[in-house]
Amino acid sequence: MIPSVFNREALADRVVLVTGASRGIGAAIAMACAEVGANVAVGYLVGTSGAEATVAGVRSRGREAEAFAADVRDPDQVEAMIAGVGARFGKIDGLVNNAGVMPESPVSEMTLDEWKHVVDVDLTGAFLCSQAALPGMVERGSGSIVMISSRLGQIGFAGVAHYAAAKAGLIGLAKSLAKEVGPQGVRVNVVAPGVTITDMTSEIVGGEVGRRRLAELPAGRFARAEEVAASVVFLLSDAAALYHGQTLCPNGGGHMP
Repeated sequence: MIPSVFNREALADRVVLVTGASRGIGAAIAMACAEVGANVAVGYLVGTSGAEATVAGVRSRGREAEAFAADVRDPDQVEAMIAGVGARFGKIDGLVNNAGVMPESPVSEMTLDEWKHVVDVDLTGAFLCSQAALPGMVERGSGSIVMISSRLGQIGFAGVAHYAAAKAGLIGLAKSLAKEVGPQGVRVNVVAPGVTITDMTSEIVGGEVGRRRLAELPAGRFARAEEVAASVVFLLSDAAALYHGQTLCPNGGGHMP
């Protein structure tokens, strides 16, 4: 549930596309956007039942929703998704580049294919989605793009060099896009959460690595997905009008840039 401090009409009648929205943080972002008035396009690749559940959740909040399947690594599929959202909703006001994968492998054992897979999904996918959505935003003179990065993209972490590099790349991409399209009315920013309790992180949260990370947090707990979503809603809203190329860090104090 989005915190009550938010204006319940903060995204009224806007259309937000969230990639990787069939579960976890992406699904929470979709619900949070709906709670403050947005209609939501639910992007996904696998997990059709999860995407349908997200659509149902958005509709139960009184907003319109539709699911769009696309592999964000594929320019043609991305273009088709953006066109489909435009045909269904008439526009895209907000884009949340959330789709991502995080396999683990030490660099000494990492294959080039493994490296490319993570970078293609986590970084190139965000580039392709942004590139496809920007012309409509620029034409209207308004829009907001939010990249979902990670604390690990800010500090690095053993065993996930490809993931950390891709998530760091999102921060650089956002800053560059912000300078390029900010003068045309489009804002681009980043949310870099720490460990967030989702099905994707269940093994981390419950294991020895999770216990070590928890001990480092001034907050004394990990984030909930809806708390990360609150930062995204803020950046999508007009309340963040002066935020360009910025990174918000809902990480419980695990990294203090």
